[in-house]
Amino acid sequence: MMKPSHATMDGSAARTEAPAPSPLPSRLLDAEERFYRAYPWCLNTFPTLREIVRHLGHEIERLAQPEADWPSREVMTNVFLLSCAVADTVDDHLHGDGYDFSKLTGAVPVLGPGVRVLDKILQASRRLRARRARRIRQWRDDWTTALGEFLRAFVTAGDRRAQVPAAAARLASLLTAEVPAALQGRRPRVPAAFRTQDLTHVDVLELGRILITAYPDRRRPILVVGLRTAGSYFAPLLRAFLEAEGYTQADAVTIRPKKGLAPWERAILARGARAGAIAVVVDEPVNTGSTLARAIDAVRATGFAAGDVVALVPVHPSQREWTESHESLARSGTRVLRLEPEQWHKYRLLERATVEGLLGEYFAARGYASAQVVPTTRAVRLNAELQRRSEEKFHTRLKRIYEVRLEDASGRPETRYVLAKSAGWGWLGYHAFVIGARLPQFVPPVLGLRDGILYTEWLPQEDGESAKPDREQVIEVAASYVAARVQGLGLGTDPSPDLGRANQHNGLDVLGGALARAYGGKVGVLKRGRIQRELSRRTCPSPILIDGKMRPEEWITTAGARLKTDFEHHGLGKTELNMTDPAYDLAETTLSFGLSEVEERRLIDRYVELSGDTGVAGRLFLHKLLAGTWAMTSAVSNLGDGRLSPRHEEFNRQYVDAWNFLTLQTTRLCASACRRPETPRWRAPLVVLDVDGVLDKKIFGFPSTTAAGIRAVSLLHAHEVAVALNTARTVPEVKEYCRAYGFVGGVAEYGAVAWDAVNGRERVLVSDESRQQLDRARRALRTLPGVFLNDDYGYSLRAYTYERGTTVALPTMLIRNLLAGLGADRLDFHQTYLDTAILAKETDKGRGLEALLALSGNDGCETIAVGDSEADLPMFRVARRSFAPSHISCRSAATRLGCRIADGAFQPGLLGIVRSIVHSGGGHCERCRSCDGWPPEGGTLFWSLLEAADQSRRRLLLRALVDPTALQAFVK
Repeated sequence: MMKPSHATMDGSAARTEAPAPSPLPSRLLDAEERFYRAYPWCLNTFPTLREIVRHLGHEIERLAQPEADWPSREVMTNVFLLSCAVADTVDDHLHGDGYDFSKLTGAVPVLGPGVRVLDKILQASRRLRARRARRIRQWRDDWTTALGEFLRAFVTAGDRRAQVPAAAARLASLLTAEVPAALQGRRPRVPAAFRTQDLTHVDVLELGRILITAYPDRRRPILVVGLRTAGSYFAPLLRAFLEAEGYTQADAVTIRPKKGLAPWERAILARGARAGAIAVVVDEPVNTGSTLARAIDAVRATGFAAGDVVALVPVHPSQREWTESHESLARSGTRVLRLEPEQWHKYRLLERATVEGLLGEYFAARGYASAQVVPTTRAVRLNAELQRRSEEKFHTRLKRIYEVRLEDASGRPETRYVLAKSAGWGWLGYHAFVIGARLPQFVPPVLGLRDGILYTEWLPQEDGESAKPDREQVIEVAASYVAARVQGLGLGTDPSPDLGRANQHNGLDVLGGALARAYGGKVGVLKRGRIQRELSRRTCPSPILIDGKMRPEEWITTAGARLKTDFEHHGLGKTELNMTDPAYDLAETTLSFGLSEVEERRLIDRYVELSGDTGVAGRLFLHKLLAGTWAMTSAVSNLGDGRLSPRHEEFNRQYVDAWNFLTLQTTRLCASACRRPETPRWRAPLVVLDVDGVLDKKIFGFPSTTAAGIRAVSLLHAHEVAVALNTARTVPEVKEYCRAYGFVGGVAEYGAVAWDAVNGRERVLVSDESRQQLDRARRALRTLPGVFLNDDYGYSLRAYTYERGTTVALPTMLIRNLLAGLGADRLDFHQTYLDTAILAKETDKGRGLEALLALSGNDGCETIAVGDSEADLPMFRVARRSFAPSHISCRSAATRLGCRIADGAFQPGLLGIVRSIVHSGGGHCERCRSCDGWPPEGGTLFWSLLEAADQSRRRLLLRALVDPTALQAFVK
């Protein structure tokens, strides 16, 4: 027992001690270390059903062993969680997949008869499958009975704890039953309520008390309708609670509304409706409310009156007003019973007195005589900043910082700060302790884990303390940290392939969706399943629990070390990407810290040296695509959240950085397949290419070239034709493209800057007067709500807003009036599909090309220009010859300037143009044949997608319709 502290109870009035100069040493409570050491398997949030059954058997055995109070509670909780995971998985297996072809037949009516035949075949297959599963259905009924017996003992464990092992023995007796291999290999879905949403089974019981208060008649039938996945845990527990409270006709059923009702689910609901039961629909916290509304409609359709349907839900802190915003739910007349966030069990666990008692135990084990939590103004500020930096969404965990006044055995005072953070419930939170115990040199000191809350030392960062980290230190620490996770946090078997095949892998879903864009909108939907299957086949030699978020703001600086925060948060879970390859952490490090090509190489080399993972470089590119795509998606999501408006500029920067990263990484890969000259040099003829629409197009959600573009550049290089760029892109992008492709130079920002890559010279063409007007326009645009700027442009402006997940130009009237109001007579603007470009009137692509030729000493050089828009017309006037792909937006004006229009659009059009340049009379030479090899050596999925991007949509659609994996697009 610790002696009382001498510190004043009024922390704000007490003298504030200086924070300790260094982190606490690693020292875990012996009881906790012994307990959590028995759960190495908890690192894998997606075990197979076979593994779940094995873990459940071990937990049931532990119930009969004498345990201290908190370990005993944890074991009982684990039996509850694992048993319900079994039920949820078996129910999903029995239900199977259904298909909805309405969108297909609506888009292509001619396919209607064939689709109806296919639908009948699939329905017959489901009926046959259901008949074969009768034995499993019987086992599932027995499991319901045994689970109910255990849960009745569980909810009254305070009075009947001795009955819990006996009740669990009935569950154990059913675990030896033989089930099909396909079911044993199935991976249960994660109950987000108990993994990321801070809920506990105690909250489910509190929901039951709210229900009892509203419907106290114990004789009235009650049917608890749980919405899977969370409903598979909530519904049986609520039923057991109601039975323990004396309700004589309590029943339960679980459904997955998006998949429709299975026959046995419909039968249970219809029986309840005939009996006059109250249908209590229960689920985890509601986000949009659409799933709950669909479930209520399904329940009503089985015979329940509106007044007999009740929604019983915990309310998430980020969605307190969902009932008011969901019109269909309000119109249905459904009564909603709410458990407010402040009533949640973990909120009470974070009360000062509770935390102080537990911290006393933790610090006593470290030799301190007393520990007191004190409310101070600094603690208030730290919590305010913590909340400001949190995105406050469904994946945001409950957390709080405490100032703790300590005294050692000699009475010397010391001040420490402690972060208490929700980590999960039962075994779904143990990973946090295991990671902290295995990686003590890389993470803030872990004090302990109790009741699903992880306690770590909080190390306050002074302003600017880690603003400019040493680049070499970043590389060394990041490489060492990822390698340490490989060595200490292995998963054994990789759940990714199974999750991918079951459409439960968020990372593969995001990446597959981005890659499927190569086929175009409708075809991409059909090909997404094929791409995800291909991705799921890519094995990782060392599957681990990755970190998942390596951004600079996730790191803190201490005396002599950089430590990783949120080390347990973003690896595996319902809302996480669920990647298991350490290549993802390396890719996100490269993105987040803006590593150069040389720095990235040092990062990878150091990681390989420490981990032995010699094949990581070959797996890195697709993980870069995922990291960048996810960063863009997250940024757009946050930009659409009004609560985060003070941080919108930060998210805009995140979007731009991710866009640039994706463009650059793809450019480097595509350029590696070209016949790049060893030493680019100026020569005639000079081919000058526009970039967007000619060399690149927006294939995967960001600019990239295609197979035809790679062939076109390769042909030019093979025939020793010098190539330059003339583009709207920034100067750094032009330099990167020149470096990657071996181009001799380029013009950036619509003629604002010329760059001679061969001689390393640059010339700015914008006058000081125009730059001053650009600065005034920039300041004015920053005052407009919802208007954003890309600050990478130094000699023009790019302004835009966000709609439908991407950037769009500003209204023409708005920008015209703004420039007029500023008296910006030296500026003009140009609208694109992505943004509004504000330019100096004295610059255009023609003047830029002339400046580039003069800068490089090539005045009078024969030039051949290739462009596709009105902005390219001045370049056409300067060039001796000009060409355009068939999609050019100003065909008539270009033709009048002598421009030749190709038969093909975009990159196939460019390839045709290049062939006519290198062989004006047609034909094929040995140099041409040297460029015909495709895909590049070792090329697989990504290269095939670059080929698909060049093909006709009709041809791709016909191929997609006969691909069996296209069925995945119609799974409910």
